[in-house]
Amino acid sequence: MATEKEQHRAEREAHRARKRNEPVPITANDPAGPVDCACVIHGDGYDFTYVDRLHSMLNRHLTRGVRLHVYTEPSRVVPTHMIRHDLTEWPGVSGRKRSWWYKMQLFNREHFAGQLLYFDLDVVIVDNIDWMTALSPVFFWTVKDFRSLWKPNLLNINSSVMYWNTVHYDNIWQKFNQQSERIRINHQHGGDQEYLNTVIPAQQRRFLDEQRVVSWRWTALDGGMNFKNRTYHRPGRGTILSPLNSVLVFHGDPKPHEVTDAVIKTHWR
Repeated sequence: MATEKEQHRAEREAHRARKRNEPVPITANDPAGPVDCACVIHGDGYDFTYVDRLHSMLNRHLTRGVRLHVYTEPSRVVPTHMIRHDLTEWPGVSGRKRSWWYKMQLFNREHFAGQLLYFDLDVVIVDNIDWMTALSPVFFWTVKDFRSLWKPNLLNINSSVMYWNTVHYDNIWQKFNQQSERIRINHQHGGDQEYLNTVIPAQQRRFLDEQRVVSWRWTALDGGMNFKNRTYHRPGRGTILSPLNSVLVFHGDPKPHEVTDAVIKTHWR
């Protein structure tokens, strides 16, 4: 375990490397230090407010605090209290409908080697998430596809929240890197989630607690949806949280900045 002095030295070296525009030294996880979390921001689908608010929510809801790794274009300015990782640009891969392919670069251990907790930018964290860091590092942890709410036997991956060891699961990047151009250009896979479903064996994946990480639109909004008749249980009530909820995932539209109810305004800050 790294001492506080060693941790501060590593952070100073990382800060100097970022100022010189050099790669940040890979640092092993410190069990007593901040939790290594990551996000990806590419293009203009989101502004940096989303990164700032994710950082703020993680600091409030992780007892150990957060060390946020931001994967982004080389041209984007990233505050020095965050760790930047320059994405390799892929010709023809841009825009809201395709930029999610850049999430695949999270799996390249040359950026970071260790246990990494990833969040999409359009999540809202509403309660403590220390429980995530206690999950077994042997498995690849992610969210069960929210369509399982009406298709219980569906065991596909939703990649909005992921927790894995980049060294142990290095094969994800290696396989993708070998065929990445063919995948991207020929649309061999519909997206990163579909690709992950093909390369992570069922016995290695585990799903995060379905009562703690939930769909905002289908579980929290207006008391959740009745899928038999596609109506909400409590129309017009806005976001209703369960005491077990930790993370709301905003898949699709609207996004958090477009929601005005008091619950989201309280937590998305």
